[in-house]
Amino acid sequence: MTAMRITGISSMATRQVLADLSEACASRTDVQVQIESVGGVAAAKRVEEGEAFDIVVLASNALDKLQSSNAPSS
Repeated sequence: MTAMRITGISSMATRQVLADLSEACASRTDVQVQIESVGGVAAAKRVEEGEAFDIVVLASNALDKLQSSNAPSS
C-alpha cells in the first residue's frame, strides 16, 4: 500500500513549525507531508498561476487577495 502524500506551499515564516508538524505526521501515520517554503510573494504567485497544492499557508492578507482574484482552488 502506498502512503498518502500531501503537498503544500508556505512562506518562509512558518517553515520550521511546518517541518516539525510534517515529521510528526509522518512518524504517527502513513501520511507523508511535503511543504515547500518560499518567499510569500513567490508562493502566492505560484498559487495564482494555478500550481496545485493540497494546502497553502500564507499570511491572511495574501490568502484574502488570492481568494478575491479567483485563483484556482486546489
